[in-house]
Amino acid sequence: MLFSWLSKLLASLLVSVLSGAIITVVLSQTVLSSHYIEGKLTATNSYVRLSDALDTEITKGIASAPPDMTAKLQTIITPAILQTKINSALDQFQAYYRGDGQSPTIDLTDLAAQAQAAGVPVQADSSLSKPIQLGGNGKARNASKTFDDVRLGTIVASLVLIAALLAVSWKRHRYVALPNVLISVGVLIGLLALIFALTPGLATHYIKFDTASNAFTSIGKDLATSVAHDLAWRFGMIAGVCLFVGIATRIWVAKLASKVSVTVMPKTGTKQTV
Repeated sequence: MLFSWLSKLLASLLVSVLSGAIITVVLSQTVLSSHYIEGKLTATNSYVRLSDALDTEITKGIASAPPDMTAKLQTIITPAILQTKINSALDQFQAYYRGDGQSPTIDLTDLAAQAQAAGVPVQADSSLSKPIQLGGNGKARNASKTFDDVRLGTIVASLVLIAALLAVSWKRHRYVALPNVLISVGVLIGLLALIFALTPGLATHYIKFDTASNAFTSIGKDLATSVAHDLAWRFGMIAGVCLFVGIATRIWVAKLASKVSVTVMPKTGTKQTV
């Protein structure tokens, strides 16, 4: 009775801790990784769109813009230059929240100087006129450290709980607890994948984004949608693996138990339950 209760307790704890470990590991490799965000910016053609958006922002405030102003800006604010600057800022951003480096910024003032030298006036409130602070404070940095501690803690706790659950299962000679844990984790992670898959559509339906007049909003929306769909796919794959392994192992353990539980006596031919 005691081992049965202990098995249920360990299994319940393992479902929670293992789910937390999976979620924190996936997030650390995706939305909290600068290289991942850089890849998504490239996939959504954001650097080219940002270049066009900045060109439009500068020229729309000029009443009598020269005919060649847009062409000049396109040679200064190129997608390649923006990619270099943004990627550098994202790397600084990641380093900052890991406790190494200063608060990150995107400094486009040199592009503003080049534009003005080419005869293109840059307004004081333009995105190029001053460095763009990406944000950052002590609380956020502490939150990042806490996240890393939680990720490591859940991984270690998962390994300890798996070992403990296997030991209790061996003591009881019942090995269905761990497959049941995998099935439960698969269901929970599958629900999370479904949430990420549905969120972009629901957000678009209930929140009216002004993408027609604001190119930056459109870029941000497409980036968020791409990330959400990717997370849905990743969590969905993990859920599928957990469910497949859990169900397959559950069936195998049940068959193995049925073979061991009943034996045929060699002389009498009678059956004896072991």
